[in-house]
Amino acid sequence: MINFKIRNAFEEDFIKISQLGEKCSPMINKRKAIYHIFTKYFKNTSLVLEDNENIKGFLIGFISQENNENAYIHLLCIEKDSRGQNMASNLLEEFISIVYSLGCKKVFLVCKPSNKMAIKFYNKMDFLPLYSDKTIVIDDINIFKDYDGPNEDKIVFWKSINEI
Repeated sequence: MINFKIRNAFEEDFIKISQLGEKCSPMINKRKAIYHIFTKYFKNTSLVLEDNENIKGFLIGFISQENNENAYIHLLCIEKDSRGQNMASNLLEEFISIVYSLGCKKVFLVCKPSNKMAIKFYNKMDFLPLYSDKTIVIDDINIFKDYDGPNEDKIVFWKSINEI
């Protein structure tokens, strides 16, 4: 088991985070600038996990500007060789603790229906697929068709954090 620490992201971390993000398949990584934006403007809710100052994982998220009781996880990534050591769950728990202390009551995220590993993880962490009149059911999962554009179906997960 690796000894690691979790800390808030700094703007200077964005290049290392971007490089790690490129290796986090099947996570979508279309714009590297997103890492710079999050480490500069959302550093209170963006985290890195490091081992001896080497970034092994990150979570970038924010609190909704429309409803400050909702938080959103944009990306969660753990270095492939470091997976299976509870790093993702530790990052997620730290994020939830931070946003809860800031008044959030729910956390949301989206996931590709094909990302079975992530679906299993979020289910284990008590996230629920959001259901609405816009979802279709495929393989017993509520999926938002074309959520991120044509043929970009997504599962919207949510979790209540009224109690920690």
